[in-house]
Amino acid sequence: MRLTLCGLLIAVLPASALAADLEAKEAQRAQLEALRTEVAGQLQLQAYDLLDELVFGWLGEPPFALQTPVVLADVSVPVGFSSGLQALIENHFTTLLIKNPSTHLTLSHCPECTSLVVHSGSKGTIVSRGVDQPEALSAAGKISGSRHAIFLDFEVEGAALVLRARITALEPNLPIVYAKTLSTLTTSAAMLRHPERLKSAEGARQEYLDALEGRGIFLVPIRIGVRTYNPRSDSLRVTPFVWLSFGIEASLSQARAWTAGVSFGLSWAPELHVAWEAQARIARLVSGSTVSLTRPDLYVFVGGGVISVYGQEALAFRNRIPTIEDLELIFKRPGEPNYTFGTIQLGLELRVKNRVGVVLFVESAPGINDSEAIGKYWDLGPLSIHTLGIEVSFCF
Repeated sequence: MRLTLCGLLIAVLPASALAADLEAKEAQRAQLEALRTEVAGQLQLQAYDLLDELVFGWLGEPPFALQTPVVLADVSVPVGFSSGLQALIENHFTTLLIKNPSTHLTLSHCPECTSLVVHSGSKGTIVSRGVDQPEALSAAGKISGSRHAIFLDFEVEGAALVLRARITALEPNLPIVYAKTLSTLTTSAAMLRHPERLKSAEGARQEYLDALEGRGIFLVPIRIGVRTYNPRSDSLRVTPFVWLSFGIEASLSQARAWTAGVSFGLSWAPELHVAWEAQARIARLVSGSTVSLTRPDLYVFVGGGVISVYGQEALAFRNRIPTIEDLELIFKRPGEPNYTFGTIQLGLELRVKNRVGVVLFVESAPGINDSEAIGKYWDLGPLSIHTLGIEVSFCF
């Protein structure tokens, strides 16, 4: 019996060790694949950036004085990367030349230039690409009007990605008529320039800095909002107030981490009320240390203001039940009665690209604590929440 148990242990232990080893190798393989994908994405952006820089240079100094058809003969990528990267680079380069005709380069289609060509002569038979045998293409009349070929070679040298671009004439000795080498560190950020509006690297960096810091410290927000009041009884209800307001907002730093502003608003409901509001707010960014160009920004704010209501619904804000005399006053004196009270606000604003925002807030109005018509949503001791509100803001 002991021998049988020992035999089982000897058989099970190697199997479990093999399973653990296979699991470890699979985890390493997944990590390597994730790393390879990340490096490939970085190389793609860096390759795009080098192509942008190359074509941007051609805008100032075209390789040819007139429009010249060229054949994209070859695109080589670093060893270890699939043809997918090669295809992406070729597509981006084609887009750049199409969007920028002032480079004086026009891509020409020449299937024979990149396909295998067999050429026999007195020295033997040569099998190679058409661009490597210009005399064979010329003899066959298959150059398709293109007399030049362009080669794009990408290589990783140390921590840098290097682009070597050259244009050759399709003649027997393949003379080089243009050559340019560009290099960039693979750890530097790509400029991500638009194909139709190419800029220098310095110009693109300055544009990004201007977008982050140079928007100015003042904004003009226009807000459309709704305030709702909690009715204390069914006998006298207050309809939701719809507000249109505008104002001015100033950032207290270039990062727009702190902002402050004032606004003025108007609300009107036929035969019910006319109201105006003056308000001041101060807000703090809580979603980061500076505003973002790629994701929404969340602010928390506090504010204080004054609201004055004229008309029939002003009776709801008073601290007494409306009388017959109050109701008669509505018909005798337009704009009467009226009631003015102060407010304290606390809210959140979600703003997209510092242009469009959504605001949620609660409001306390100590002056209407004793109102016979308006109740409280929440009683927080020193402050009671009388109002719930929502706004949509547009900043200019």
